[in-house]
Order: sequence, then C-alpha cells, then structure tokens
Amino acid sequence: MDDFNYSIELKFCEIKQFLSISDENFDLRKLFNVIKNSEEKKDDFLEIILNFIQKFAMFKDIAPFMISVYNYIKKTFEYAPENSRDFEFLLIRTALTGFIQEYINYEKISQKERVLNYLTDSLNKLSLQPLIINLGLLLKPMYHDQKSLDSLKKLEEQEVAYTEDSESTKLIKESIDKWLETQILELNKQDELQEQLIDEYKRLISQFNISIESKTYETLLTEVKEMLALKLTVISLMASISNESFDPVPMK
Repeated sequence: MDDFNYSIELKFCEIKQFLSISDENFDLRKLFNVIKNSEEKKDDFLEIILNFIQKFAMFKDIAPFMISVYNYIKKTFEYAPENSRDFEFLLIRTALTGFIQEYINYEKISQKERVLNYLTDSLNKLSLQPLIINLGLLLKPMYHDQKSLDSLKKLEEQEVAYTEDSESTKLIKESIDKWLETQILELNKQDELQEQLIDEYKRLISQFNISIESKTYETLLTEVKEMLALKLTVISLMASISNESFDPVPMK
C-alpha cells in the first residue's frame, strides 16, 4: 500500500474509532467506492468528515449520538455531492436538520415554539462549533432515554404502507412542501407566513374532500405547521454558518 492509500485508510480508521462504529456496521468505504471523484477528492471528503466529527467530541461517549452522526454522514452521500465545498455544506445541513427533527419529535408538538425561539434567539449568533454544542446539549437527554431510542429504532425499521386515506394525506403534505419551496421564508414574517400556509392548507383540504370537523384535519394541520417551523429553524441555523465558521473555534 502506497503512502497516499495508507493515509486514506488511516482516516477511515480514525472515523470508525472516533464514532465507535463496529467493523460489521462500518460501511463508509462502500459509499466512497461509488463516488465519481479523484482519489484526492476522496481524501478531501474524509478530511471534512474528520473535522466535522471532532466538533462532537464532548458527546463521543454517548454511543447512540455517535451512531446518529454516522448515519447523517452516510445520508449526505445520497445528494451526490460533486466537490468538497458541496459536500461540506450538505454534511452540515443534513446533520443539523436531522438532529433538529429528532429533537422536535422527542419533545413533541408543545415544544415546537420553544425550539424555534431558542434557535432564532441564541444559535443564530453562534459559529458552527458552539452551535453543535448547544444543539447536542438539547439532544443529550433524548440519547439517554431508552424508550425514545427504542421508538427511533422502530421508526427506522418500519415499512410504511399507505391506505387510500393516508395517500391523500401524503399528497397534501407533498403539495405543502412544494408550496413552501416557492415562498420567501423570513424569520420576521412568521405570523404572515403561517396565515398564508393555513389558507393553502384549507384549499388543499377542500380539494381532497377532507372535513374540517375530522381528526385528520386537525392532525394534518399540526403537521403542516411543523413543516413551516422546521424550515424556519433551518434558515436560522444556516444563517449562522458563514465561511469563517467552518474553521475551528480557537481555545480561550
């Protein structure tokens, strides 16, 4: 093995060791084998991953947390990043949005506003390292809650089968998601956006003949509101990530 390939293999081992992933579950090499990039770019990707996971150092002893970090690293490859800059951005976005969604699910609907306000007021002022620490501290209780971890695992393993009614629900949420993509989402116009969202939701409900008196109406309304809240949360997070924030935060 030449020096270059030895360096790449060493980085794979460092990632596996840091995240405490077992040999049988460490399949990151397979993802790299299908990337249509030069060996140098693969090395760059590995370096980005190593720099990124180091930001979770204070949580490395929480095994379920590190498994989630690893899963989001793998998920990043689904977007087929073409270069190092794209990969770095997608890795950060995938992991942070994924962890936010995990926290939202853990804290249930009643905590949605608290999460959004917390991120808007606090994390928007932070660079990536302290942002991850703050988000990690929010998530830490969840990763110590075995009941929650069992529920997450069950959701990952479960195959979702749609009935005719749930297919309508799926189509409505897909339509709302597309509608959100066409909107100018600004944190200082949340009330206005929510009113517009509800109007669009009512239009779709009428189109699919769902009664406003039904439980489906209320449940789905809550879910589409969460879709907006999550997108605003992502905006808050991504606004805090500047080019400089990719650099390590110096010790004081």
